This record gives sequence, structure tokens and C-alpha cells, in this order.
Amino acid sequence: MLGAAALPLIMTAALISFTPAHAQDIPVTQENTAAAPVVDSKSTDKDTTVVVVTGTNIKGVKPVGSETTTMKREEILATGLTNVTDVLRTLPQVQNTGDPNGATMREGGTAGYGGNSTQGTTINLRGIGSSATLTLVDGHRLAPSGAALTFTEATQVPIAAVERIEIVSDGASAIYGSDAVSGVINFVLRKRYNGAEVTGRYSVNKGADEKGVSATAGHSWNNVGKFGEGNAIFSMDFTDRSAFARNKSPYLMQDLTRFGGLDNRINGATATPGTPGNIVVTTTTYFPVYGTTYNTYGLPNGTNEHLTGADLLATPNLVDSADYADYIGALKRQQYVFILNQSITPWLDFSYEGFYTHRETISRALYTNSAIKLTAASPFYIQGVPGIAPGADETVQYNFYKDIGAQTTYNPDTTWTQTASLKARLPKSWSADGYATFGRDATCGICNINNNVDVDAFNYQIAQGNINPLSSTPLTEEQKATFIGTNIQASTNKMADFGLKFTGPLFSLPAGPVRLAVGAEHQYNEQHLSNGANRGTDNHFQWDNITTSNRTVDSAYLEVFIPVISRDMNIPLVQDINLDLAGRYDKYSDFGDTSNPKIGITWDVNDELSFRGSWGTSFRAPSLTDTNANVFSYAGIFPFPNNSGDPNIAQAFPGYSYALMFIGANPDLRPEEATTWSAGFDYKPAWVDGLSVGSTYYDIAYDNQIVFQPTVNLFLSSPENRAVYSKYIHPVDNTGCVEGDSSTYDPELAKYVALPNLYGSTVGQVCQVQVVLDARETNMAATHQYGVDLHATYVRNTSYGFLNFGGSVTKILSSKQTIVEGTDAISAIDHYSYPVSLRGRFNAGWAKNGWNVNLFANYVGGYLNDQTLSDNGVQRPFQKVKANTTYDFGVGYMVPQDSTSFARGVRVSLNIQNVLNQAPQIVLTNNSAYDPANSSILGRVFSLQLTKAF
Repeated sequence: MLGAAALPLIMTAALISFTPAHAQDIPVTQENTAAAPVVDSKSTDKDTTVVVVTGTNIKGVKPVGSETTTMKREEILATGLTNVTDVLRTLPQVQNTGDPNGATMREGGTAGYGGNSTQGTTINLRGIGSSATLTLVDGHRLAPSGAALTFTEATQVPIAAVERIEIVSDGASAIYGSDAVSGVINFVLRKRYNGAEVTGRYSVNKGADEKGVSATAGHSWNNVGKFGEGNAIFSMDFTDRSAFARNKSPYLMQDLTRFGGLDNRINGATATPGTPGNIVVTTTTYFPVYGTTYNTYGLPNGTNEHLTGADLLATPNLVDSADYADYIGALKRQQYVFILNQSITPWLDFSYEGFYTHRETISRALYTNSAIKLTAASPFYIQGVPGIAPGADETVQYNFYKDIGAQTTYNPDTTWTQTASLKARLPKSWSADGYATFGRDATCGICNINNNVDVDAFNYQIAQGNINPLSSTPLTEEQKATFIGTNIQASTNKMADFGLKFTGPLFSLPAGPVRLAVGAEHQYNEQHLSNGANRGTDNHFQWDNITTSNRTVDSAYLEVFIPVISRDMNIPLVQDINLDLAGRYDKYSDFGDTSNPKIGITWDVNDELSFRGSWGTSFRAPSLTDTNANVFSYAGIFPFPNNSGDPNIAQAFPGYSYALMFIGANPDLRPEEATTWSAGFDYKPAWVDGLSVGSTYYDIAYDNQIVFQPTVNLFLSSPENRAVYSKYIHPVDNTGCVEGDSSTYDPELAKYVALPNLYGSTVGQVCQVQVVLDARETNMAATHQYGVDLHATYVRNTSYGFLNFGGSVTKILSSKQTIVEGTDAISAIDHYSYPVSLRGRFNAGWAKNGWNVNLFANYVGGYLNDQTLSDNGVQRPFQKVKANTTYDFGVGYMVPQDSTSFARGVRVSLNIQNVLNQAPQIVLTNNSAYDPANSSILGRVFSLQLTKAF
């Protein structure tokens, strides 16, 4: 449903639609529609005296030292992709690996997506983590999204509104502040557009389809009343995508035996029961070796009111959850963008920019439970179950599908951002820019509306004899009302950002004027989260957690552009040398202050060859959800393998100690810090017209990176690891402990028991705890990555047509992580869930007489699948995953601009992703057969687009 924030945009669009239409300001011609994503470190806006290019605060100059990748509008359209996130993921520098917090930030079904409960998308430059990549729109920050985890949603604006995308794959905190560690993504929106255009699109793959329509209208004027020239542009986009069911691909089934994998329909005590369900019998031995075995018996069909052990089936009742679940949920999205520029006086300009997105994602899942209890007092208790002592509790594996169908998770997300700014032209070629940005994102991480099962209430009804969990007969509406309700995790993120900047020349050197930018910024961020659900035996809805956190950031920055040598000075082997010095100071209300410098230098040898380099420091402050334990925390007590040899950690039985483990947010986190440097060259030889090549070497030393504790299984695995991970391990002496009396607890135990425990049941029997393991978010010691980016393009206009060839490759030479100071660094590339070191994208294009054809090749290098795959207790060998190449193809036609027919302004294109329908590489883990970070499950995807410009 359209929110109030979008109504002014629609009203303005209605006014624009009645103004005369003119030709496009940047036409897509027959000569440039063969373009493909290329790298152009020297690209600038046509109005460089007005526009600030990504990577610098100074008007009228190009970024110095750092490479800027620019994807122009025609290049974006040539991909055939329908949203900006997918376009960016064609770049080799972008990795789709999960974040250090374990979340996989891709839009899709909740199942298999880790901590990404809101089903958002991000961009992860270098694979270091999407939180280390800063996303901007026209140089301005955005309100974060997410609930228990916060991030910047990448799909902020529709392609219809984008003029170009600028990517700086280099640290830039000296310019932009927090988050710009591995780079910056800046969506530059269309500004001066006259006319209107409408685009319809349709995409289909083997399991789902997507329909969409977008429209853009713009108008410019010379004078309005006493004001001067101005322009306005409005874009809107609507997307409707069907769900991709998991059973549309064999790679997404639970039963993976066809690929040599496991049958995950049953795994120990966990199973996906059919209807009726099963009885699972657990047998645990403590001596001489601790171990657990499980026997699962199927229930016969029928009401099953007076069963005995002899009635049970020898084989369990199983279903494959993929038949009842979605991998990618159904989606409806609407987006609006409105831009207004108006000259107020000859020296003062006003601009307004607003964009709004509302997304609704609905995905299905099969709700089963393996912890339904039958006590001996229950009228449905089964006498004589093998392996269960008379009178002992029985565990029922129950499938709720017969009662509620597939459980649907509803994930709405509404975000809007508005920026108003004034730009003043001051004396002596100086200018002043002031802006105010307000943003808000409201989302629901878990919204199970009237289909959430309260297991406690369900068990209560069983104990009262009101529900028979053994029956295959669907429950009545009255029975369901006693335990089915709603579960909500709703979050609101707010942002306000105010800035003022002055820029202009200071004085002149022989090579030209020294330019200065100096400014200040104030930010306010707030996150509010509410959890509520139907709970208790009365199954009433109640809010059980409401929390709000906020912070302010005050910043000051300075940047100086120094032309050292110019071509007019006639110095051999030097055409230009430019130096850029930048520094920024940020003071946080909750983390103190930080200062970050950056130095950049560019040396143009001549018109063909130039060199560049940069050095600087960057940082990322913990998000509000990283430090607020009232947003996410969990504690549980269980036997934990203990081979530490520490006499201070008692053992419950040989090789095991009872551990209290905590995971979740951590208020003691420190900001992440990084030192980055890069060096590269660009070469456009005069002897090969149309050829451009370049390369960049980069180095990122990242300290204190925030991660969920990734190695908790190693804490007590050996005496050596006990020493290494000592700060996370707290032995407990519970002599004299009285359950429920915290004054008798060991001080370390009491401290942790007092922490919030939101997503686990109440921690009971704490007096049995022998060690506390702190596995909350933590600052990892260090990550060090360095590598090389390569790019080349060749364009030629021939009698056969306009030809375009190009490619870009990223090679990570090394990436190592040190989890805890004093331990050996581990390799963090070419392993499952880590970045792949070699990635590339190549293109070939042809265009003539309105026709254009494009072919793309996407290369992902090989890596090692070292995930644990245990088959009946036997560890399988690691798997070498081969390199993979897929191909995309596109063909389009545009009616010539000089046509006098109504068809003038018509563009039609057909694009095919994965044109050879190549299957993903088989990558076996305990619960999957492919790696979504490095291949696609969708198969061949057809996309048809039709555009009419007026």
C-alpha cells in the first residue's frame, strides 16, 4: 500500500505529465547500445565544474589516486538486468559471499539465508563484508534497513532513474566517514531529462516469472516567475515476481542422494515428518564414550487413540520440505523518485531529491516440530515403545501442514529518503553547499500473521487431552485457535544528516590553482525494535521486547587538491602531477572519536599513460544492533566437548563439560579500523586506436573486524586452543550454588546469567554449569587482503558496424584472517563461504542501423569445499569445486531517431542470462548441493523489454 511519503511525488508527476515533451537529453544511439560494463578511471560528468564526482569533495576535479569504475546508463541497459543490485553483481570486484555475521544478503526465501530475516540485498565489495561497503545515492547517506541485523539496502532506486553508477574500490573514510572500508557505491540519478518514456518488461526462468513497468517524465524551463532556470524529473517502477518453489530444482531438495549427498529428511533427532508423524527414541551413553543414537518409528494412518509400541511402523513417515517451501519468495515492489532543481537567484540554487520504495515479500515454509511431548498422564501415551522406559516422556515429530498448510512469512519493507539542498556561488570562484537528509526504513523481520504455532500452548492442549498429536485427522478451527497466533519482529530505522561545505581555490601555483574543500556534518541515527507473539497456555498476543537505541555523530573534514606539475611547464615525461590530501574527524556519542587521513597522487606521463596511487585509513563503527543485546541474544546450556586439559573446568563425564554459551550482540565491541593503499596505471596507446587497458594493485589491512564468533567449536578442543581463546572461556566453580539464588552463583556465571536472553528459553539448572563460553559478536584480530584488478576495452567503428570488446578481472592474491591475536592466520579465499580469488567478466558487442548484439562471459574460479559432510559418522573427503563460466546474450533494436513514424523512440531488447542453461556446480554440504554465492539455481533466464520514448 502506498505510504503518505510518496503522495507529493505522484502529485508532482501529474503536473509534469501535462507539460510539452521534448527529446531525450542523453539519447541511446545506434553507436553506443553495444556497450558493456567497462572501467573508465577518467570518466567525469559533463558538468564537472558543478558536479562532485564520487571519491572527492572538490568540484571540478577528478578523484586523485583511486580508480573509479563507472557504469553508464547505456551500459546498464545492455545487461538486460532489471534492478541495480543484479547489475552491480556482474562486476568481478563484487562477491556474493555471506557477511561475517553469517547472513547471506540476497533477496529470497528466508530458509537458507542465515540472519537475513528481512530478505534484503547488499553489495559486498572484495568479499570482506557488505558492512564495509558504503552505499550512497547522489553522494548522500541512506537510512539502514534490517531488524536484528542492520544493513544498507542496495535496491534503493529503480534503473529507470539511474544515470550512472560510480564505484570506488578503495578506502574512503577520509571523504565519507564510517563504512567506506572496501569501497563506495554511488547511484547517480538522472537530472536533466526532457520528455517521457515508458518501459514494460517480462522475465521468466524455469521456476518463476517477473513482470514490471517503469516510467520517467522530465521537463526543463528557463524562467518561472522571478526565478531562473530549473528542471524536474519523476520516475516510478513496479515489479511483480512470483515465488520460486524449492522443488523446482533438485539442488534445493532435502533428499540429495541423487548428487551423492545426504538425505536431510531425517538427521538424528531432527526429521521432516509426514502425516501422521513419528515417535523418536533418543538413547544417550556417557561412559566410556559420550554419544547419542536415535530410532524413529512411523505412526500408522488413522485417529491413533489407543496405540501400543507394536502398532508403530519400523520406518518413519517422511516428506521433503522442498515440496512445501519457497527458495525465493513472491515479491511486489513499487519505487518512486522525484528530483527538482531550481535557480533561486543568479548565485543561489535549490534542489530536492526524494525516493520511496515499498517492498512486500511472502515466502512459504513447512512448519514441523520434533519436540512435542507426551507424558505418561496423557490419554494418548503409547505403552511399550522400544527403548523408552515405562512412564518416561515420549517425543512426537509432528507436521502442522495438515492443520495450517505451509507457514507463510511476510516481510514488508518501506523506506524513504528526502534531501533538500542549497548551493551558493560565492565571490572568487568559491561555493557553499548545505543539505539536510531525512530517511526512514520500517520493516518486519519475522511476520507470521495468524499462522504461527505456539508450541507451549500446543503441548498444553495435548496434556489436557484436547488435541491428539498422533492422529492424521486435521484439527478443527476451535482446536487450532488454542495454539495458532501471530509472531512479529518489527523494526524502524531513522536517520537525519545535515552538512555544510565550502569549496574553492586558495591560491595559484605554476601548475594551477590549489583547491580546498572544508565542511562539517551532523548525523543522528535511531533504531527501534519490537518483538511480540501469542504466548502461554491462553495463547494471547503480548509484546515481550521493545527496545530503542540511538547515536549522534559530529564530523569535520578537509580536502586539498594540489596541482604539482602541468603540461604547460614542459617537463620531460610529465604531463600532469596532481596531489590530493584529505582528512576527516568523527566524534561518536557512544564510541569516542576517530581521525582518518588519505593521500592520493596521479601522474600523467602523456596523453597515453598515467599512474596513480593512494594511501589512507578507514573505519566502521558497530551498528546499533551490533551492540544492543535487547535486539538479539541467546543463551543455552548443553554438554560441550572438552579436551582442554584445564583442571579448573570440571567435566560432567569424560570429554564433556556442561557449558553455558552466549551468542548475540555485544555492548563491548570496538570500531573496526583499516589501512588501505593502492597503485595502478591506465594506458591508451595512440598506435592502437580505441584500446584502453589498466590495472590496480590494492592492499587492505582490516583490524577489529566484527564477526559472530566463528570458531567456538575450537575453544576447548585442545590445551593450545584453550590458551588462544582464553578471553572467551570462563571456568565456573559452582560449589555452594543454589538454583535460583544468584548470590550463590560463581561471579562469572552470575554476570552472564544476568545478560538479556531474548531468543532462548529461560536458562534453568545453572548450577550444573562448569564453563561459560562467550560466543557473542566480537572484534576479530585482523584481516589482510591484497590483489589486482585488470581491465581492457577496445572499440572500433568499421564499415561492418560499431564493435566493442572488453573485460575486467579481479585476482585476490592473498586474504588471511587472524581470529585471535597470537594465533596463526588462516586463508580466507578459495574456500566455501569465503571469496573466490579469480573472477572475471568479458564482453563483445556489435551495433549498426539500430541493431545491437551483446555477448557476456562470466568466469568464477575454482575453490575448495571444506564444509563438514558426515555420513553416518564418517567424514567425507573435501571437494575441489571446478571453475565455472556462464554466458549471457542480448539483442536489441531501436527505431532510428530520424524516423517520422509513431515508432520513433521505440526500443526493444531480448536478453538471456545463462544462455547455455548451465547447471550449477555440485557443492555438497550437510544441507545443500550447490553454492548460492558462486552460481545460480535459476537456469536460463529470458528477459524481454519494450520502451517507448515521447
